[in-house]
Amino acid sequence: MDDLLQHFIVEARELVQQATDSLLALERESTIVAHLDSAFRAVHTLKGSVGLFDFAPMALALHAAEDLLGALKGAEARIDNDAIDILLECISQAERWVGAIEQTGQLPRDAGEEGYRLARALRSQLDEGSAQAAPIVPEADVGWINDLLSAGFDRIDLRAHNTGLIAIRYTPRADCFFAGDDPLALLRSVPDLVAVRMGNREPLPLAAEIDPFSCNLRIEALSCAGFDAVKTVFRFVPDQVAIHEVARRDTADPHGDGPHGSPVRDTSAVGATGSRTLRVDATRIDRLADLVGEMVVAKNSLAHLATSSGEGTDRNDLVQGILASQAVIERLVADMHRTVMDVRMMPMRDIFRRFPRAVRDTAGQLGKLIDFAMEGEDVEADKSVVEGLFEPLLHVLRNAIAHGAEPENIRLEAGKPTGTRIVLRARREGDRVIVEVSDDGRGVDPASIRQVALERGVAPRDRIERMSDAEAMELIFVPGFSTASEITDLSGRGVGMDAVRSAVERLGGQVGVQSVLGRGTTIRFSLPLTIVMTKVMAVRVGGETYGIPIDGVLETAFVPASRILPIQEAEAFVLRDRTLPLVRLANLLGILGNADPGRGSKVLIMSVGGERVGVAVDGFAERMDVLMRPMSGILAGTPGVMGTTLLGDGSVLMILDIPELIG
Repeated sequence: MDDLLQHFIVEARELVQQATDSLLALERESTIVAHLDSAFRAVHTLKGSVGLFDFAPMALALHAAEDLLGALKGAEARIDNDAIDILLECISQAERWVGAIEQTGQLPRDAGEEGYRLARALRSQLDEGSAQAAPIVPEADVGWINDLLSAGFDRIDLRAHNTGLIAIRYTPRADCFFAGDDPLALLRSVPDLVAVRMGNREPLPLAAEIDPFSCNLRIEALSCAGFDAVKTVFRFVPDQVAIHEVARRDTADPHGDGPHGSPVRDTSAVGATGSRTLRVDATRIDRLADLVGEMVVAKNSLAHLATSSGEGTDRNDLVQGILASQAVIERLVADMHRTVMDVRMMPMRDIFRRFPRAVRDTAGQLGKLIDFAMEGEDVEADKSVVEGLFEPLLHVLRNAIAHGAEPENIRLEAGKPTGTRIVLRARREGDRVIVEVSDDGRGVDPASIRQVALERGVAPRDRIERMSDAEAMELIFVPGFSTASEITDLSGRGVGMDAVRSAVERLGGQVGVQSVLGRGTTIRFSLPLTIVMTKVMAVRVGGETYGIPIDGVLETAFVPASRILPIQEAEAFVLRDRTLPLVRLANLLGILGNADPGRGSKVLIMSVGGERVGVAVDGFAERMDVLMRPMSGILAGTPGVMGTTLLGDGSVLMILDIPELIG
């Protein structure tokens, strides 16, 4: 992908987001001219950028959107929900097209038909008469292909061709002659035509009313040429043509799927995710460049020491020089680490801005009135953390709308505002970032949770009945648990809060839920600021050294043997008048420990599933910042191991996942 196209993709995403934000703001405050001006500027700039490339369908739709926004600015059209809806639909389609361009370098094959449909729908807001003059062909309307095949298939000898068929529907504009287009000349340019059917787009008027300068054709054809060869013929009229690839018929089986065994194949799928980009403040790059310069100086200083070491330099002077260089390099490495982390930091705004549209669409689909707000958009976290939060947050927001928001009449009876208040907020707490989704809806009913858990056999009845309300609410994180009574696009499919917890835990975070029946629910994510560098505590067990993420370590303690109590086949101990379960890391790893339990145990007090647990080890080592690498190859997915890192002596330190080992 060339640099110009890459720059276009980055800029296009920003303009799409600007247009979306402005349109949503315009929907809330239709009298604020600044919102309309901002949307118009974004669409106008994006249309101009698209014009630099051969993306005519995208330009056609954006041009129509620009015309509609211009009419809204000039009060020639009315700002209403229909206008906002079709404009947002156009912007969403533009975003999908940008994604396809990033992955394949070109628009999807159905872009011409989709661009024409959007343009007609947008212009229908300006001129209802013109909208009815030519009906819109829905994207899924491909029945004409089967009709064409049925009418002319017997005259097509596919055995002479190794490829499938390309179906073409060309509907020239009424004013195409004035644009210099010759529909029949274009048709003759299509290679390997095997069938043609021509008709009129509109019912034929009386002979006296026929306009000889208005084109009223609809041309349908089949070609055995390749898709790209056909597309090239119509490259200047992509808004007027629909091109579909039809799977080749098995001539030995005339009774396949669809008419004559020739189902239409969807060719709009795109490949895997393209390259990712990160926009960085220039001052941070300047700081990195300065640090690199200082590191070059430190390297030259070491080179000078290495050269002078063989020239009779006093040993003490040499040692002092090496120690001084080591101190400088350590400082520079620490500064480099902080600066690189700053480069990777991005504000929560980058994903928060994507949620107002999703909330609007979900609320509209469910018929709920939602008052959505966001706080802490300037809070920064590592790029991988911010990007990894989108899917779990989207799921939680949809849950808040689908399950938390009550109908308006029920809210009024309870003395609440008609619209359910949902707040997405982020804040910094020490070296962690807290992200919450709060609503003032119906809340989580522990009794209902217990009932569903019993019906689905999530846990034994006696255990469920002994659970506190807080423990019962934790059941929503059990795989497959759902309180939805029916399956919809949004809920009831058995993919619920367990997927949210798994996604957050992959980022090194934890998920908690707080709820008061009738007053609302808060889902809280606690995440590290960065998952590139990890603080670990090294511990010794059975002659080996392991790393444990320090985020989960609350404190360390030495527990005398007299305080360790056997409980059936397990152990517990008392710490500050509180009884905590004790597990021995050697037993979890299946190795023989070196510590003497009779003298007491060195214990890590850790938070596991919201509860405090003691983990006994043979000894403590140092704390360190490490660059953790996930397990790969045949070791990928090894239970209880988060990853590895290299120590200064070249040995490998395994970093353990204690909650998974205990679970």
